[in-house]
Amino acid sequence: MKIVIIGLGLIGGSIAKGLSASKEFEVLGFDIDQRSIKSAKDNSSIDGSINAIEDLRNIEYEDSLIIISAPPSETVEILQSLDFLFNSSITITDTTSTKSSLNETLQGLNFPTNIVFSHPVAGSHLSGEQNSVASLFEGKSTILSYHPSATSKHVNRVKDLWQSLGSKVTVLDAELHDQIFAYTSHLPHVVAYALLNTLKELDQDNLRLFSGGGLGEFLRLVSSSPKLWADIFSINDKNISIAIDELIKSLSLLKDQIAKNPQILRNFLIELKNFKESNY
Repeated sequence: MKIVIIGLGLIGGSIAKGLSASKEFEVLGFDIDQRSIKSAKDNSSIDGSINAIEDLRNIEYEDSLIIISAPPSETVEILQSLDFLFNSSITITDTTSTKSSLNETLQGLNFPTNIVFSHPVAGSHLSGEQNSVASLFEGKSTILSYHPSATSKHVNRVKDLWQSLGSKVTVLDAELHDQIFAYTSHLPHVVAYALLNTLKELDQDNLRLFSGGGLGEFLRLVSSSPKLWADIFSINDKNISIAIDELIKSLSLLKDQIAKNPQILRNFLIELKNFKESNY
């Protein structure tokens, strides 16, 4: 079976490397950055490339799988450009961490039967094909979201893809998906950016001299792609705004606890520590 990966960044490149050891698939790539294509060919993670999206009209791509691995807004544009493949034997999936906007796009396209959305819950603060790794998805979860119109053939094809990469597959409604990830993924990035913005206004010489490893580990999230995260923040803005409001309440509560006597504060922190150890 042919698998075409549109976008050979960290995720797309890692999918290609993870599949390259299998003889079951012919893996082809497409990326506007020819350096990514060359790198993927040089390390033998893809068997070849396509020159343009229009190439997918060729009969040789029947019963293939197309993976769109791009930021959310670009994924919407690419999906719309693939309208000539809707309701065909070709399966289309993606890798973005926001799904509601894609679902809205599908609604405007009358819910094609061959589209099954994916979100591999794996990644790194690094980006680009050069940082991709074959084992990125091993033992990690991948969430599928799809409309009831999607046929079992296409759902199973996407499920089999992720399982072949060592991922544990679950299914989640698109709106619930975006609500959950506003807290578990998007909000931590918001906090990292906000903390760095606070630190930016202070004396940098002293901060650099006296900051420990914990600060650097927390701020590594800011090293992620600004283009990607601006896209995610903008598309999932309503859910992220709710999460930020909840965080502000928690910060106010913690501020109040700090102002109280040490024993009350200690009990509050112990309660949170115990909750963390029981749940995370």
